Amino acid sequence: MVENQFTDPDTTREEWVDVRMEDPEEGEWDVDAVVVGGHVEYVDLRIRPELLSDFIGCLINDIGDEEAKTILSNAAEGKSIDLQDESSTT
Repeated sequence: MVENQFTDPDTTREEWVDVRMEDPEEGEWDVDAVVVGGHVEYVDLRIRPELLSDFIGCLINDIGDEEAKTILSNAAEGKSIDLQDESSTT
């Protein structure tokens, strides 16, 4: 018998960010998972580009302002994007 692999986290909510699908009929995102020997080995979360901004907004709404700033700054730095560069705004 296979045990339930997807359970509530053992740590507090503050250590996790929720991922929600608001409208499954809309197909907001799609998950592929590779399960080997009854354990999840790999998860691929795909989201349509036009929904990405709202999706990221949903994720950072679950955390504090400073942590959100750090995450966005780290992501921008990884893509060599200067968030302070006013010429990049439209």
